[in-house]
Amino acid sequence: MIVTRKWLEEFINLDGISTEEICDTLNSIGQEVEGLKKIRVPEKVVVGFVRECEKHPDADKLNVCQVEIGDNETVQIVCGAKNVAKGQMVAVATVGTILDNNFTIKKAQLRGVDSYGMICGSSEINLQATNDGIMVLDNSIGELVLGKELNTYDLLNDEIIEIELTANRGD
Repeated sequence: MIVTRKWLEEFINLDGISTEEICDTLNSIGQEVEGLKKIRVPEKVVVGFVRECEKHPDADKLNVCQVEIGDNETVQIVCGAKNVAKGQMVAVATVGTILDNNFTIKKAQLRGVDSYGMICGSSEINLQATNDGIMVLDNSIGELVLGKELNTYDLLNDEIIEIELTANRGD
């Protein structure tokens, strides 16, 4: 059985109690905790809005996007995802973001076009893969604010506790 800390907090006040303490308590009452996974979106991954999306002049599978990332700042990002389109709210790793395996987002030039960040898929920012392309955001995670870091949205950052279910048998 999988439960999240946020879900437990809907029923119990857990202020001042660490998730590790919750796991220890569950183990002490006979509920074997198999694992604990902390999900955290990296810092500097923000909510962005795709203002423009045009085909790359020198590449069939790339798009050149103008993405607003808050404070009236628009950056150009070259994106290879098939599902990127004008008008989408997206997760943007800005220049300086450090993703898994110490992969740092830097200013780059892709086929002669400057790119200042990366439009991310869910798996690229430590979330479960939902599709093969970028992650399109909606208000289901909370009110989307341009430039707001995704690690501040509670529904995207949680701790998952996996509990072993034991059979209800007398033997």
